[in-house]
Amino acid sequence: MAGPEFRKGIPSRLRRATAIVAYVTALVFLTGGNPLPDFHGRLEILRRSWRQSLAMRRLEGTAAAYDRRFSALLEAARDALPDGAPGLALDAPGIPDWGGLYLAVYEFAPKPVLLAPVRVPRGWLVLTYGPGRPREGRVVRQFADGSLLLPPE
Repeated sequence: MAGPEFRKGIPSRLRRATAIVAYVTALVFLTGGNPLPDFHGRLEILRRSWRQSLAMRRLEGTAAAYDRRFSALLEAARDALPDGAPGLALDAPGIPDWGGLYLAVYEFAPKPVLLAPVRVPRGWLVLTYGPGRPREGRVVRQFADGSLLLPPE
């Protein structure tokens, strides 16, 4: 293999230039040609929201961009969730799995979250989203865009 004898024959400037070209090439291929996707948009969000609370900054961010009302509901439900609740079942039709479930899992961690289960596990609470989405059970907390319910046994 290439040992110290091989490296002695190549000037250090050429090695350095080769390493830089390899790094830039890898960066372009790994980022799809744009190493800073939406950098200016993200910078504008930071500039506009740096004085706001953490919850408001999260709502301004890109994770909540597809449905800010749903994200606000998750924030409110997280604060209202009783300490002893073993998990949360999410009843949110129209919310994409990739966004809604991901965001809910992130917000409620380490408590597990299931998206629209047929049968809610014993002791778990149900978070409904959307107008006129009541489900059977006792209302633990009512929100503007949904409710937190304890389903019947």
